[in-house]
Amino acid sequence: MVFEVLKGTKDYEPALQIVVNEVVSTLAKNFERHGFRPFETPTIEYFETLTNKYDEDSEIVQEIFKVMDRGGRTLGLRYDLTVPLCRYIAQKKQLKLPFRRYHVAKVFRDGPTKPGRSREFMQCDADVVGIEGVEVEAELLSMFYEGYKKLGINAILELNSNKILRGVFLQFGFEENDLQSLILSTDKLKKIGMDKVLAEMKSQHYDEERAKKALQLLCENDIKELREKAQNPLLVQGVEELSSLLALLDVLQVQYRVNLSMSRGLNIYTGNIWEAYDKDEHISSSIGSGGRYDNAIGNFIGDGRSFPAVGVSYGIVPVLECLKEKEHREGVTDILVIPLDESLVLQALSLAKLLREEEQNTEVFYGFKLKKAFDYADYLGIKQLAILGKKDIEGGVYTLRNLQSKEERKISFS
Repeated sequence: MVFEVLKGTKDYEPALQIVVNEVVSTLAKNFERHGFRPFETPTIEYFETLTNKYDEDSEIVQEIFKVMDRGGRTLGLRYDLTVPLCRYIAQKKQLKLPFRRYHVAKVFRDGPTKPGRSREFMQCDADVVGIEGVEVEAELLSMFYEGYKKLGINAILELNSNKILRGVFLQFGFEENDLQSLILSTDKLKKIGMDKVLAEMKSQHYDEERAKKALQLLCENDIKELREKAQNPLLVQGVEELSSLLALLDVLQVQYRVNLSMSRGLNIYTGNIWEAYDKDEHISSSIGSGGRYDNAIGNFIGDGRSFPAVGVSYGIVPVLECLKEKEHREGVTDILVIPLDESLVLQALSLAKLLREEEQNTEVFYGFKLKKAFDYADYLGIKQLAILGKKDIEGGVYTLRNLQSKEERKISFS
């Protein structure tokens, strides 16, 4: 047999998984400080639940891992955390709103694999369902930004509004049916520049002169000037909503920049949108994203009810990339207990029990040789050794050695 992992998946060895656990723990504590509740859903859903509102030949449907159970039911592995949220809300007819939840879990997509695109990956989402307005968006983004600070990442948020993007092109005479294609091209401005974006639009038979005027307005990234030039009702609304959000972020001391050409999921997001970036440029791609999606849950359920919703999502993989340069440990042990003779194992186990009761991650080393114990401790990144020799036991003490300061102390068992 060839023992290898499936392409698009990976083993998370202890040194990496320790970092993942620390990241998730830090973000979970931050979520809960802001009133978000932990939430989990099954990995497997009915296939028709996952495909609701999508055509059979759509890309996302093609990427669902489809499975069959013994009862002949067609099932699928979840591909994101939003569809399970929609399904949950559809089930809970009397759900008390607002509903604040965070969800950290793996999702699965059977698509092409390449760097940054896996078949199995973790998502870390926080959403508020049931509150309109930019005030909750500002609170959510303050939490989002704070999470990066707690991880030691120097983040900056990039903001825009899908209403602004749509409104600008409508103002220059383009039709609603044109917007999806035009905005997909506009989103490439930062990567390929104005000339290439215009060439792409021209190749799709859009009026080049009108497209250029729209792009020039978006490229200025000046919300005040945009307000002065806004005439289309949707554009005016988008400018006012984004301006109000920016004013609140200034008060909350959130670092941000405006990018009026940035777009996100026009079929999902209905208002303000955002992405997070690392100012220190450990990675150039975004490290998180989100926005307001007021119609998504109602459209999924299809019963006419309205569910204003807004959310953020941390990119766990790019976050790990930002933290690569930080010192990481191979293990989680705080103190290594070392009996220097087999006859001292019982005392070593008793000492380990006492240390664990003091909330110390403790491990017993059964090699009975100091050199081997030092090598093992160095490999795992253990900082303290509790050494037990026969004379120590006779005196009712053990030797605690700090491997960083080289300090040694005799400590009583009592």
